[in-house]
Amino acid sequence: MSPETAGILGIAFLVVLFLLRMPIAFSMAFAGFAGFAYLSGLEPALMLLARDLYDSFTSYSLSVIPMFILMGCFAFASGISQRLYETTYTWFGALRGGLTIATVMACAFFAAICGSTAATAATMGKIALPEMRKYKYDPTFATGTVAAAGTLGTMIPPSTVFIVYGVLVEESIGKLFIAGVIPGLVLTLILIVFAVYRSRRGGYVRMEPASWQERLRVTRKNIWGIALPFLILGGIYTGVFTPTEAAAIGLVYSLFITLVIYRTIRLRDLPNICLNAVGTSCMIAMIICGALLFGRVMTMLETPQKLTALIIQWQLSPITFVLAMNVLMLILGCILETVSIIMLTMPLVAPILDALKIDPIWYAIVLTVNMEMALVTPPVGMNLYVINGLDKDIRMAEVIRGVAPFILLMMGFLIFTMLFPPMSTWLPSMMK
Repeated sequence: MSPETAGILGIAFLVVLFLLRMPIAFSMAFAGFAGFAYLSGLEPALMLLARDLYDSFTSYSLSVIPMFILMGCFAFASGISQRLYETTYTWFGALRGGLTIATVMACAFFAAICGSTAATAATMGKIALPEMRKYKYDPTFATGTVAAAGTLGTMIPPSTVFIVYGVLVEESIGKLFIAGVIPGLVLTLILIVFAVYRSRRGGYVRMEPASWQERLRVTRKNIWGIALPFLILGGIYTGVFTPTEAAAIGLVYSLFITLVIYRTIRLRDLPNICLNAVGTSCMIAMIICGALLFGRVMTMLETPQKLTALIIQWQLSPITFVLAMNVLMLILGCILETVSIIMLTMPLVAPILDALKIDPIWYAIVLTVNMEMALVTPPVGMNLYVINGLDKDIRMAEVIRGVAPFILLMMGFLIFTMLFPPMSTWLPSMMK
């Protein structure tokens, strides 16, 4: 059997496992193990499986993931999300569409602490949606806003997507984090502007504005939680510490304000919080391990090299290739979750980026915008199910209708990101 035929059969076998609803991590691991066993024999395949499992779970580069996840768990348990919403609510709640402005801004801040889209959407949904109902906001618009704003956790660092991408393409995770700052802020501003525009149609009750004394009091009370993202990103940008060190410092800081400043949890609560973080971390680690096994077989079959040669032979321009990948990502985003998509595609795409001289940092931002759209695109958009599951009165059709205009906004932002690369590359180029 020729390597080309074997590669096609391997990908087809993986697709069959997906269709049989086998978990993505085990699908990639089983396909990779079967391919390696076919090429090299059963015993070498077992040795490869053991070695890759060990390498995945002991990788220093990937140690940043469980620390950021645990930091997010502490932030959630400490009530930082409620404090962030209280602060933005006090400042902006009385404006036209103020509650949606407060929700988007609180999501952006919490995303910079948590790094999880599902946690951001779920946490802010529980806080914001009851307030929006109280002030008569259109339920469809309210649920769509929370679902879309929750995707900011993918772009605004610390982001698991950037960490996995950086490890795969051997790019600086610190630069990827900083590259996501300006696009994340621009997308946040776009969502806010749309919220104000949409609110001009009415359908809500105006609330009384808070006094300046009240705004300053609330800000001072919640300043410890607000300072956390600035501590992490400021330290990385100035070169004071690496992303892994930033994760450790953020973890210690979040634990300190949780136990000492806010005192929202006790020492006996820590084991359960850590177990929740371990579960999420292990899920991501298993996906990475399965993708490494499958990617190893594809490399042995020289599939990435053959794809690169084919792209060069077709004389595709960099922008044409990126457009084609965007279409593929949009399709994959309808059926797979974000980390799986990156792990599945980047081992094949990375050599092509190098051959076409495509900036990997810029491509990471383009890819991440695609992943944000995937999170709110039916039928597998994770944030849709998160919002739908918050209350028995929230219907899935309502959430999908509410998020539809935000998908169009993200699509426009994707085009802008592709046409204006300096938005993604300027800040990393200024890092120390």
